[in-house]
Amino acid sequence: MRICLDLNIWLGAFLSERLGHTGTATQVLVEAVRTGACERGPVALVISWGMLNRLEQVLVAQGFDEAQAQRLVEIIATFAREGLSLTLGGAGVLPMDDEEDRHVVEAAFAGEADLLVTHNFSDFAGDGVQLLVAGRIYGARQGVRKLLILHTYDAAAWIRGEALPQAEAFMTSHGPVQG
Repeated sequence: MRICLDLNIWLGAFLSERLGHTGTATQVLVEAVRTGACERGPVALVISWGMLNRLEQVLVAQGFDEAQAQRLVEIIATFAREGLSLTLGGAGVLPMDDEEDRHVVEAAFAGEADLLVTHNFSDFAGDGVQLLVAGRIYGARQGVRKLLILHTYDAAAWIRGEALPQAEAFMTSHGPVQG
């Protein structure tokens, strides 16, 4: 399974760790990427250099010192270089208002991600994005490629092996699925 984690997932995991929290949804997702495995099988990270560069800026803005932010980004890049992971860039052609969100979706499609996970779920609504579960799950298509866009909590449940019937129906369907 190829997973693209939006920057807010990484930030949430780092802030949770900083606060001494354990087992949060964001931490579950990052752990699956770190280990390369989850209940559903092997996990590969899909992320772009543009996303990594932006994450470093966000971490500094959130109070991480520059060296610490750079180190965290280097660690993520290592996840993407080793094992089943992949690093690449998006092309910037999907019709979305927010350029940063468009880049994330396009990196996910370019890297053949199965899941794009975000806490800012509504930011990813747009042309070619199908609502599967209100406020929780979208399905997107680009040619024959399918991408589930999952809210953080649903993605953590999916990673833990829980069933998401609408997501599974979308991924196995050949035509549009009604949500």
